[in-house]
Amino acid sequence: MKKTIIVCIALLALLLSAFSPKNTSIGAFSIIYPEGYEARESSKVVYLTFDDGPAKYTPEILEILTKHDVPATFFVVGNTPYTHYISDIAENSHAIGLHSYSHNFRQIYSSAQAFFDDLQKIDDIVYELAGIRSNIMRFPGGSSARAGGAQRIMEQLKEELSERGYQYFDWNCDSSDKRGAKTAHQAMRHIKAVGDEDVVIVLMHDTQALTVEYLPLVIEHFRGLGYEFLPLCMGSPAVHHDW
Repeated sequence: MKKTIIVCIALLALLLSAFSPKNTSIGAFSIIYPEGYEARESSKVVYLTFDDGPAKYTPEILEILTKHDVPATFFVVGNTPYTHYISDIAENSHAIGLHSYSHNFRQIYSSAQAFFDDLQKIDDIVYELAGIRSNIMRFPGGSSARAGGAQRIMEQLKEELSERGYQYFDWNCDSSDKRGAKTAHQAMRHIKAVGDEDVVIVLMHDTQALTVEYLPLVIEHFRGLGYEFLPLCMGSPAVHHDW
């Protein structure tokens, strides 16, 4: 009887682990597949994403992506003197997502109204410069953000974003190019820590000179592992943080 109980408990633990959030060096996350999603023939897909730009390094990053024939996604802000590069991003057939206008956590997360007012401002800038209304976005700091009181209203923001027709995208691979990595080698060490995931969303920043240095290595790494590079869209699987 004891042996039977132990076997049952082990099987239950195995089943629960299969449906629990995945854990990596960045924390726990879930991959949300849109209804009707069909896996690509390659089965492994990587999405390169760049936050907080456009910036002075954006043109160099665009050149690298063109050279390697790789699409990417840029989550853009509005309080930068380089917003004109949004047009270049669109002209190079990359995806544009909304990040925020101000990227001021205290201001953005002071209330739901403040958040959506800020989101509308960057949406209008993207429309003016690229002629599109983007329905993909990334929270400043991600959906796991703590600064500025974000967690106090995060669930409300997620629900209202969905009602307004947006999808938000976190990441399960962080280059740490803005928070610790000082060299290309260090950034790649963080990149390689993601493990063997079928869906990888890489967080990078086009505001950093370091990104220009290590980006070709990122492309080489994932291409060598057989990943297909795609831009994000509403039909893409989404990584959502669970912490």
